[in-house]
Amino acid sequence: MFSSERFLSVLSPHTGLRVWYLLTREGRKGPFSSKANAQIALQDFISQRLKQGGSSRRSWISKD
Repeated sequence: MFSSERFLSVLSPHTGLRVWYLLTREGRKGPFSSKANAQIALQDFISQRLKQGGSSRRSWISKD
C-alpha cells in the first residue's frame, strides 16, 4: 500500500534515538518515534488532501 521511499529513518543528533520522517511533495514531515506513527501520519495526510480536493492525487495514491 505504501511506497517504502515515502519513509526515512535517521538517528536524531539530539537524542541519539532513531526517528522517522514522512516524505511528501510538500516536504519532510516529522520526526516520528516509529515507522508505524509515520504511516498513520501518511494516512492523515492523504485524508486531508482528499478533503481539500488535491489535484495531484495520482502522484501519491497507489492505483493498486
